[in-house]
Amino acid sequence: MNNLFVLVFVITLSVGSNNASRVFPKNQLYFRNSFSRTDEVLTVQCKSDDDDLGIHSVQRSYVYTFKFGDSIFGETKFVCTLKHGVNSQYSVTFTAYKQNHSIRFGAIKVWEALDDGIYLTDEDHHFLKMYGWVKS
Repeated sequence: MNNLFVLVFVITLSVGSNNASRVFPKNQLYFRNSFSRTDEVLTVQCKSDDDDLGIHSVQRSYVYTFKFGDSIFGETKFVCTLKHGVNSQYSVTFTAYKQNHSIRFGAIKVWEALDDGIYLTDEDHHFLKMYGWVKS
């Protein structure tokens, strides 16, 4: 029992220290504007049960990103709405991140907004179309 107490105490200290981000890196979501038109702006709004991160405008070739930690209770989920076009006439709402019952550290998801839809990319730059744009 003493060993368990020491382990919990050490973990608590490292989470509270400045080096915690190296030991337990935050998860990250990226939203990249990859439209073909240079004047096309991507609007991103993400929400979890606890946070509304607000509305962010992303110019072409730029990225909006944020970092977060998973919940101890396994319920972290971010639902995001992406919009573009005149008067935001095209949009899609989807679950950009959902925790899978265990706590993850350093998970990265890169979402690319292209003319024909939203793509998920990986470290090897493979594109997988996940969602098409819906006209309002």
